[in-house]
Amino acid sequence: MVIFLLILLLLIVFISSVAAVLFLIGLIQSRGVPYVPLNKKQLNSIKKYVNLSQDDKLVDLGCGDGRVLRLFEKQGVKDLVGYEINFPVCCLAWFKNLVFRSKVKVYYKNFNKVDLSVYNKAFCYLLPKYLERMKDKLDKEMQGSTVISYGFKIKGWQPDDIIHTDKDNKQLGRIFIYKI
Repeated sequence: MVIFLLILLLLIVFISSVAAVLFLIGLIQSRGVPYVPLNKKQLNSIKKYVNLSQDDKLVDLGCGDGRVLRLFEKQGVKDLVGYEINFPVCCLAWFKNLVFRSKVKVYYKNFNKVDLSVYNKAFCYLLPKYLERMKDKLDKEMQGSTVISYGFKIKGWQPDDIIHTDKDNKQLGRIFIYKI
């Protein structure tokens, strides 16, 4: 019994160590951009308030584990692509896509090195400083398109619509819609 508990303890320590190393590798690779997935309530808000057509071509900039892409796939959108620079998180997205039999495409690539002009919609859940850095790229490559920013306003841009999903706190759960 003692040997079993010792082996179990070693296994837990090993798994925790591997998880910590993967987290640190991901954090270093992603240049400090944290992986913060949207929770079920936030996803339900997106499902309720963001309407896309099946003909839309949407890119998720910093797609994490791909959950927003799979949500839009369930709504019938056919052309869905995500970019993620955190390799362990990208692997998680690929694994979840296999498990859920999803056809969304997730690439381990920095979206700053991708031509975004082929998309008519962009979704992002990024911190304000990263939103501000990508503003010029979006202006240049996504003219005539719509940018959907969850949680944070893009500094210097005037949103065409702000959707308040949390009726009790207007600062939480905001969805900013920009038509470029």
